[in-house]
Amino acid sequence: MHAPAFLSDIPEFLQPLADPEPGLTVAVMVSSVDGRATVGGHVGDLTGPADQRVLLGMRELAAAVVVGGRTVRVEGYEGLLGDEAKARRAARGVPPEPELVVFTRASPPLPELWQELRRRHPQGLIVCEGGPTLLGMVVAHGLLDQLVLGISPQIVGDAGQKRLLEHGGALDIDLELRSGVSSDGFLFLRYGVRR
Repeated sequence: MHAPAFLSDIPEFLQPLADPEPGLTVAVMVSSVDGRATVGGHVGDLTGPADQRVLLGMRELAAAVVVGGRTVRVEGYEGLLGDEAKARRAARGVPPEPELVVFTRASPPLPELWQELRRRHPQGLIVCEGGPTLLGMVVAHGLLDQLVLGISPQIVGDAGQKRLLEHGGALDIDLELRSGVSSDGFLFLRYGVRR
């Protein structure tokens, strides 16, 4: 185990994911200080410019982005990246945007879906953007390798809002802090799953 690195900026924080180990799955989520992933049923009020830089930076590095159908309906997913990010991806010789995979009740079971994604992107980074129910399923099926968690400088306190991870059963997953960075009042932590 190595001591976690506390870094100076978001690009440095994301750098280890630019050339990740093959077959890496990383979830990127934001929550309030008290662990809520929504405010008024949406994640939007928890985000800010720093959180968007992390999210878009992860998308730019991804081969595929997996998101739950409810999250797509509530948050909207018209385009994943802007023109500059698309140009940087094209210069690296990859498609302008990562593959967007929307997980719904009609989708194959999650382990089968991940096998399909790995066949299409054997070396690529798979980024799970949640929401909380999909994240719970990814963790429960042992598919998660790392978690990038943004902590928004808010206390929501509404028990009716979604928690960071929604799952009915015990999970008992140990995480190891790899790195952290602070920006615009947000704290971003990158954890690895202990195996």
